[in-house]
Amino acid sequence: MTEHEITSMHSTFPTREELGQRGTRKEAIAELYDVWLAAHAEAMKLAERLSVVFGDPPRPKITLHVARGYDDEWNLSKERIQELTALDPEQHWTDVSAESTRQFQEYFIFSDAEGWRFYLPAFLHHYLAEFPLSGWDAVYWACAGRKHFDLITPEQVAFIDEFLNLCHTWEDR
Repeated sequence: MTEHEITSMHSTFPTREELGQRGTRKEAIAELYDVWLAAHAEAMKLAERLSVVFGDPPRPKITLHVARGYDDEWNLSKERIQELTALDPEQHWTDVSAESTRQFQEYFIFSDAEGWRFYLPAFLHHYLAEFPLSGWDAVYWACAGRKHFDLITPEQVAFIDEFLNLCHTWEDR
């Protein structure tokens, strides 16, 4: 596939010119762009399976803002939990924006198994969309740590293993 075909198919990956405009060093672009493009294409193949593998998990009690509340306030009343929950309108993990995954990097520390099952595919989706240039790696560390995997199915664990292998394959390039 050519650079144009890949960037058209996956418009989230920046062109050489866009990277230059963002301040990426010209030397790095010249040396690594083709490697980054290949890594991104591989990530997109993995990302295409997210919906099938993760399906439609139920909305958790610990939403993004509730997790932040536990981080900031430690003890939350039922009323405060309701107030924070109302700030997270998403009903399906595909409703979670990339900006939310960037802003709530601490989510996996303050969540539970239900929250992981719901938010993990959203974080994976946005991470893979920017791969290998994503600087928001909470989802990588969450997957590597395997905390709260109680509700994660064997098929999802296999997907997570593929995700980690992808990261390890391309991290040193």
